[in-house]
Amino acid sequence: MEWVTVKASIREKIGTSNCRRLRKTGVVPAVLYGRKETVQMLNIERKDAAKMLAHHTHLLNLVMPTTTEKVVVKEIKYDGLREEVMHIDFVRIAMDEQLNISVDIILKGHPKGILEGGVMEQNLRALNINCLPTAIPEKIEVDVSGMEIGALIRVKDIKLPSGVTAATDAEVVVVGVHKPREEVVAPTPLEGAPAEPELIVKKKEVTGEEAEAKGGDKK
Repeated sequence: MEWVTVKASIREKIGTSNCRRLRKTGVVPAVLYGRKETVQMLNIERKDAAKMLAHHTHLLNLVMPTTTEKVVVKEIKYDGLREEVMHIDFVRIAMDEQLNISVDIILKGHPKGILEGGVMEQNLRALNINCLPTAIPEKIEVDVSGMEIGALIRVKDIKLPSGVTAATDAEVVVVGVHKPREEVVAPTPLEGAPAEPELIVKKKEVTGEEAEAKGGDKK
């Protein structure tokens, strides 16, 4: 996976209102943390964030006013429609230490079960993995072409690159092919048919003995 260089400036003011104001000016709020060093609040120009995302890489040289650090993108927060980046989390890394990171799952092929009328459902779109920074895959590809109706692919079934192990539970279902769900339609009552009788339930009167048994003797 290639390294991408991104410039960042120090963010002096914090808080929701300030972040909202920054976004209106074309700036994405960000934060840098990790390796027990000082947390830094940052600003990234939206155009620079877009270039970073276009490379589909997690590995970055983050250039700040007084230093440059090697980081990974830990989390990207989007708006409700996933059209605008709202916030980015960066984490400092060491090249000889394992990382826990999330990588997108990409499905390849056309399941046999769909030709038989089945429906494919992807339950997991990103996989948490552990690996060295140099071993981070750009994506995790899963071949679904052989899946028939009723077939499931779980995390344990994914073939991962050398040096990469899954951190997500092995039994989690990634994708499945199912029969289409049948829609249950309530029958329409015929015109002139008698209405369903109303069920009237008469409440049982509670005797004094029963009340005492529930609430205990009152003295």
